[in-house]
This record gives sequence, C-alpha cells and structure tokens, in this order.
Amino acid sequence: MNLPIKILFLCTGNSCRSIIAESLANQLGAGHLVAYSAGSFPTGKVNDNAVAVLQKNNIDVGQPSSQSWDEYQDVDLDVVITVCAAAAGESCPIWLGNTEKAHWGVADPAHVTGSKEDIAKAFEQTYREMKQRIDALIALPLTLLSPAELTQALADIQKQFANTTEQ
Repeated sequence: MNLPIKILFLCTGNSCRSIIAESLANQLGAGHLVAYSAGSFPTGKVNDNAVAVLQKNNIDVGQPSSQSWDEYQDVDLDVVITVCAAAAGESCPIWLGNTEKAHWGVADPAHVTGSKEDIAKAFEQTYREMKQRIDALIALPLTLLSPAELTQALADIQKQFANTTEQ
C-alpha cells in the first residue's frame, strides 16, 4: 500500500472511541497514517472526557468534531474501521462504500456512570485499548501489504486485543 494510509474510524455517535482512535492514529502514525472519524448518527459534540484522556496522555487533540459519515462519502479512503461494541448490544454502522473494512470492538465509555473516577477509568481503558491497536497497526510492514492483507492484519489485531466484552 502507498503511504500514508487513509483510515476512517467509524462509530455511531462519533463522540468518544472514534475521536480517540483518530487522534492516536494521526499522532502516532504521522507520515504513515492519515485518520478521520465520523458517526452514522453523530451526537454533534465531542465528549469532554475523550478530550481529557487524550490531553492527559499527551496526544494532540487538534480540533475534533462529531460529524456525519456523509462527510466522507467522496473521500478516497484505504480502510474504514468500525469501533462499536456489537457484543454489548450496540448497533454497528455498516459502511457501504467500496473500501476495505475492518472492525475493532471497544466498549463505549460514554455509557459508564458513577463517580468521576469511575468515568475517567473507563475512558483510560478505551484509550489503552485503542492505543494497543494503533501501535500494532503502525508496527506492520504497511508498504508491503495489499489491501486484502491489511484488512486481514486489522482483523488479527482485533483478535489479539479483544477483551471479554467483544469478539
């Protein structure tokens, strides 16, 4: 594949997980990855806790926005990665474009209730899970992979890091 690889991280609300993944991919994969994020039903607001966990971990947040996947219908993407937790009963958007697709299931921290500490821990867990996956993606020999091989590698990354709430 040619670098940089253009990735759209897709979820339903585009307020937490996809925002975290986009920021991580753009900073950690600079020169190798160009990441975007969107939602099938965007909330219209980035979750403040997602921004806080990125800032806490020294990841450049930039100017994140919760936006519709319609914004990317005409963008030449290499791969779309859904980040919803289907095993938790969440409906996962389906990208219909002619693009390679993969799934990285991560629980949505926006639904966690409790103390500020409980909520912060949930966002930190989401951050760690996304960072593991992004680090594994960056470690791949990206220029040597065909689109189909990249898709398989992304599925393998999910299997490697899947927790008990998502397969």
